[in-house]
Amino acid sequence: MSFPKLCKSCLMQHPNGLFHKTNHVYRALSQLQHHSSLNGKQTLRHRNVRHYSDSSDNKSKLLKNVRGVNLDTIGSWNNKLSLPILYEQSVKKGKIIPRVPLDEIHALSVIGRRKENEDRYIIEEIRPNLLYFGMFDGHGGDFAVDFVSSHMIDPLSFWLTQTPNLSSVLKHSFCELQNLLARHLAYYHLDNENIKTGTTATVCLLRNSTELVVGHVGDSLAVLCRDGKALRLTEDHHPDDSDESSRILEKGGKIICNSQGIAHVNGRLAMTRSFGDIELKSYGVTATPFIKSIEVKHSHDAFLVLGSDGLSFAISDQEIVDIVNQSHNPEEACNRLTDQAQHFGSEDNVTVMVIPLGAWGKFESLPASSTLSFGRMLSNSRNY
Repeated sequence: MSFPKLCKSCLMQHPNGLFHKTNHVYRALSQLQHHSSLNGKQTLRHRNVRHYSDSSDNKSKLLKNVRGVNLDTIGSWNNKLSLPILYEQSVKKGKIIPRVPLDEIHALSVIGRRKENEDRYIIEEIRPNLLYFGMFDGHGGDFAVDFVSSHMIDPLSFWLTQTPNLSSVLKHSFCELQNLLARHLAYYHLDNENIKTGTTATVCLLRNSTELVVGHVGDSLAVLCRDGKALRLTEDHHPDDSDESSRILEKGGKIICNSQGIAHVNGRLAMTRSFGDIELKSYGVTATPFIKSIEVKHSHDAFLVLGSDGLSFAISDQEIVDIVNQSHNPEEACNRLTDQAQHFGSEDNVTVMVIPLGAWGKFESLPASSTLSFGRMLSNSRNY
């Protein structure tokens, strides 16, 4: 693998004055460049022995002899996944930044006890070092969820050419896509049942492996594992939220609970933000997304999980994190999560996506939450 040439004089003139911070990493990576032909590809594998994915003794000794590089700041060094290095970004940040490869990400969707599967997901690299993850949970038919999941890439790609601000990209993209969906439904499906179709959307943009921005409407979750704990990046847009219900009531809508005590807008929709649901837009149901921006810290962040409400209905955020932490790879994690959700009584479609980050495997020795064990006990007791 050929790395770009960077001179120290350029680093000294860096506007952030990062020369002293990056010099050690620069030396380490520069020396590794000389040895990269050993395996033909520069990758980072977390291991207890603290060396790169190549098992060569020469490369191991090289890294051990590089002074001033705190390899513990990278991640767990207990990772079973090989993650490529973002070379230029590592030099800029003064620490080694792994790239999240698409082939390490895994997603799984199961129909559950429903007749149709109205969940959709997207994993795509829009441009170099900019990943797009999407989770969509449809209702009232699959027209809206198919439309939104297949067309979201278009406004995202356009607005990325207009502004570098990822939050603005998401806000504009959600608004534009809702207008496009509304026009499409009005022209082609005005007298059709598809006019009542809608979908959630949780969209994540990850730039340079460190800048994560999440935009969402509805109740499809995004959870980050940080230091072994669940960090929720989304909020469920339900009518029982005081801020959400206030907007609905101000617009003349009504909050009506069904026989199970679940609040619905005008007795029909169990969420206050969504794509589609055209007849409820005048009552305050909006497609304006909530936006959350966060810096990914690969020494602390093990993975990101996206899921439909078929997952979150049955399993808590911390239980999700615990299950993934006990899994060997994202594929196993997805299988375990969907199985556990159905075992705990989820009757909806269950869709989950697991994106591994730098600290993958670091927290696998932590005990699973007591609530997960208690849930298994309750689930087993239903058979008696």
